[in-house]
Amino acid sequence: MAGNYVLGDGGSVSLTHDAVTKLLGAASGDAALLYIYILSCGGRFDAADAAGAIHRSAGQVESAMDVLARLGLVTAPGEAGAGKPLERPEELPEYTAEEIAREAQNGSTFSTLVKNVQTDLGCTLSSEGLKTLFGIYDYLRLDPEVIMMLVSWCKKEYQLRYGDSRRVSMRFIEKMAYVWEREGIFSFDAAMSYLKRQQDLRGGERAFMEAMDLTGRNLSQTEKRYIDSWLDMGFSPQAAAMAYDRTVVKTGRLTWRYMDSIMKSWHAKGLHTRREIEEKDAPPEKRPQQRRPNAEKAAGRAKLTARELDELDAALRLVEGERK
Repeated sequence: MAGNYVLGDGGSVSLTHDAVTKLLGAASGDAALLYIYILSCGGRFDAADAAGAIHRSAGQVESAMDVLARLGLVTAPGEAGAGKPLERPEELPEYTAEEIAREAQNGSTFSTLVKNVQTDLGCTLSSEGLKTLFGIYDYLRLDPEVIMMLVSWCKKEYQLRYGDSRRVSMRFIEKMAYVWEREGIFSFDAAMSYLKRQQDLRGGERAFMEAMDLTGRNLSQTEKRYIDSWLDMGFSPQAAAMAYDRTVVKTGRLTWRYMDSIMKSWHAKGLHTRREIEEKDAPPEKRPQQRRPNAEKAAGRAKLTARELDELDAALRLVEGERK
């Protein structure tokens, strides 16, 4: 029974009203305990671990799981809707000041993390900032080394979006931490791979912006999503310039949705470079005219027949004159 289970009512450590209603209706304490355990593990489930955690036998855990499945609170691996990563609501647990103080004692892993983050950010974290950082460390389970990479990247990303004078907020770092958690970025190597891809995307975005005459400003998040999707499809900046030109000619301005439809159409046809598009999807008036050999031969025959007719006409006139 080992595997990931998809929770039908969310992945928060707090119970939703619907889940509470279902569990109360089932009148199964074992099912309620098991459900809370699965929630606390982010949807990851192992029967033996669960039995030890909630102090129940393997048989009781199996029966409790059957109850949860019947209630629609979990979906077992292999069933419809399974296999999808569990998405937690983007809300960290509420920690007390005493919990934070206890974890931030000198010499602890978290206290070292706090010092490093404050040094990187160049400021002292507020009580709310400390709670956010601890939530990323404790709830999202990001490694301290990964958290430091996240913080450094967030600083640069925030300034790129909002200007060099802006200081990154802990709320922004928290939101990006959820992104990293969903992407499974829990190790140094995974973080390095993600950051390299972001760097490549940033370079691609700049090239696309130049191709589309978008200079002197930053992309909005919607614009960024469009361009990143085109980069993922494998388009070159030159292809984007062609789609941009067709969009402006057709609509009179840059219409992102219309341009996206062009790009998706080319992607479906396997056309991603300027040469491929010019050869297989050029506008009718720009497609190279191919001479048809049969037509040329037919035209040649038509001209020969005309000369023969002229000669025949001249001969007939000469014969007619001789008769007279």
